[in-house]
Amino acid sequence: MGISEYDFLAKLAAQLFETKYSLIASFDKNGINTNASYGIPKKHTLDFVSFSSQVLGSSTEIVEIKDFSLNQDTKPFSPFILEFDLAFFIGIPFFDEEGSLKGFISVLDDKPKQSNAKQYEILHDLTNRVESLLKEKTEPELLQSNELILIGPTDFETPLSVFGTEQAINEIKKIEKALRISEDAFRENFDNAAIGMALLDEKGKWLKVNKRVCDILGYSESEFMNLTFQDITHPEDLNADLTYLEELVADKRKFYQMEKRYFRKNGNIVYAILAVSMVKNEDGKVLYFISQIIDITEQKLVERELKQALAKNQAILDASTLVAIISTDKEGIINGFNRGAEIMLGYSSEELVGKYTPIILHVNSETEEKAKILSKEHNRSFEGFELFIYNAKIEKPITLEWTYKRKDGSTFPVLLSVTVIKQNDQITGYLGIAVDISEQKKAEAEIQSLLDITNEQNHRLKNFTNIVSHNLSSHSFGISGMMEILQNSFPEYFQNEMMQLLFGATENLKRTIEDLTAVIKVNLTQENYEYVDIVKIIQKNVESLTLQILDSKLKIEIDLPNQLLVRGIPAYLDSIVLNLITNALKYKSYERNSFLRITSIVKDKMIAIRFEDNGQGIDLKKHGDKLFGMYKTFHENKEARGVGLFISKNQVETMGGKIEVESNVGVGTKFTVLLPYEQN
Repeated sequence: MGISEYDFLAKLAAQLFETKYSLIASFDKNGINTNASYGIPKKHTLDFVSFSSQVLGSSTEIVEIKDFSLNQDTKPFSPFILEFDLAFFIGIPFFDEEGSLKGFISVLDDKPKQSNAKQYEILHDLTNRVESLLKEKTEPELLQSNELILIGPTDFETPLSVFGTEQAINEIKKIEKALRISEDAFRENFDNAAIGMALLDEKGKWLKVNKRVCDILGYSESEFMNLTFQDITHPEDLNADLTYLEELVADKRKFYQMEKRYFRKNGNIVYAILAVSMVKNEDGKVLYFISQIIDITEQKLVERELKQALAKNQAILDASTLVAIISTDKEGIINGFNRGAEIMLGYSSEELVGKYTPIILHVNSETEEKAKILSKEHNRSFEGFELFIYNAKIEKPITLEWTYKRKDGSTFPVLLSVTVIKQNDQITGYLGIAVDISEQKKAEAEIQSLLDITNEQNHRLKNFTNIVSHNLSSHSFGISGMMEILQNSFPEYFQNEMMQLLFGATENLKRTIEDLTAVIKVNLTQENYEYVDIVKIIQKNVESLTLQILDSKLKIEIDLPNQLLVRGIPAYLDSIVLNLITNALKYKSYERNSFLRITSIVKDKMIAIRFEDNGQGIDLKKHGDKLFGMYKTFHENKEARGVGLFISKNQVETMGGKIEVESNVGVGTKFTVLLPYEQN
């Protein structure tokens, strides 16, 4: 069993860390013995032994080097590393009872790796088993050779007799003692191993299992004794397992290892690595099989999730035909080029992957200009691939506008975002995501053209406003003035009905032009916004209307904080407040004591100023859609012109606010003006 189990343990060590190479070596008075190796060319076995010994040095614990390229202490071994392209090493020494180095197990690979505490624990168990094997081998060799005569059973089935010296019998007792010690050590390792261990007979029935097997598969030890491994093996894995077992019995292999699935007692599937070796008696009959089981269910689930994630990512990459996704290694060589990039740029991935950097996709003049800007910003020179990834490298990724160049030489604008790709907190490459913004650029140009036209039209409209407000107003006031002079000079003329109609039409014309001028100025005036205390504006208007308020016997209640800052146009705010207060005066109720209550609340980052009265009210079902219309009046009031609310609504909306109304006929009206709130 010695050599075959060494080979098995070496392969198990490589499987444990998922490496290409593993080695078990020991030391005795004759030098170094290579007990077993896995994946190592035979002619280089001694090189690997020597290398492992140098790396382990005088260490008494596990030595791990995750990446030779990052470990400065490994420079003396660099020629060997380069020859075998090694990147990862983990080794564990073991010692005899006197503390002398007895041997070691080492595991090596050409890729950097990370190990964990669970792997360390299993590696210690493997080391204990190797020590036991070495001890089993060496202790009998220390016994002195004695001439013993052993006579076995005769044809008459007489008992076995032993003849020899007392010294020979003592030697036999020593062998028996060593055998018991070896058995005890095996039993201790068996029962307390971190991996599952079991003994099965030639028919697959469980003879003995350790605690770890019970934990992995959920059965008690007594329950196992009534089962065979066939009973709990997944049907799809059973044939392969039986085939390997037949080859083992036929001496076609020394042991076998496979990944298989078991059914746990609760019905769940357990994924495991199974390693099986065999023990025969002197007649070649199978005594039992030794099975070692490592639970990899969690690892398989993680692998499955990772595969699903990778599949999803690949599907996203393949589906992203409108986005170019290009990945590179640290040096900038393209190693990923999705379907969107192929469509957008006209290259196939085979043309660029592993051959070029993304510089081939850019316009030289633009990269030179961007390099000057970046150099000025960071006070150093930039060139080549670093120009594109520097901001991402210093963890300040930004999205910039670039010009991409297609395979046919044509160009188009893109928005390019570059981020780093990391593994174990180390940058391993870069990812660039580019979006074609040609259509957006066209839309921007069209919008700018429309803005230019709009600005020109606004300019002409302003000129028209000036004509309306100045020229027409002048003529209107001129006509009105002459009519008043004529009325004063020749009052008898105005006894004529036609002259009265003419005089009324003149006054209406003057008032209409005044109203239109006010409305147009609201929409076209470009006032500077200021932070305005709305409380002061309300107080000022109440003071200026004191006489009208006293005359109308309207009680005004103001419940406002000391200050409410809004961002707006002072003249507009003054006009709005004045209009809402005068409305309360005009449309008060004559059937009860009238009041106007002015309050405020903060609502959705807006300040709401409420003007609530108990006046005549408005029938909103009937007039709600016309309330803020031009020349819309709803009461028999001679002073009502239907312009105030129209202008107030335009002024409020110009400042980014809105005005709301609640009203009932005979109950009163509440206007709520919402404006952007600036908290002091």
